[in-house]
Amino acid sequence: MRKAKFRVHGRFDSAGASQVATVTITRDTKVFKVRPLRRRKSYELPLSAVAAMVCQQLIMAEWYEKQRAKAARRKQRSRR
Repeated sequence: MRKAKFRVHGRFDSAGASQVATVTITRDTKVFKVRPLRRRKSYELPLSAVAAMVCQQLIMAEWYEKQRAKAARRKQRSRR
């Protein structure tokens, strides 16, 4: 099968600036690979690990938002 390649923009190291990278998804071996532009090193993970990371990030973001809303309600209640 063919590989799916995408060019993406984001922060790929701790430098903080926006960068460009190539994401390659190999369907046969179910591998997710990222190679920042003009770099030799590439980073590979199984697609299942990538999916788990995405789910964990979204769950934590939802939890954090609920905590912020709860703190705001508590703060407003104490002002009365």
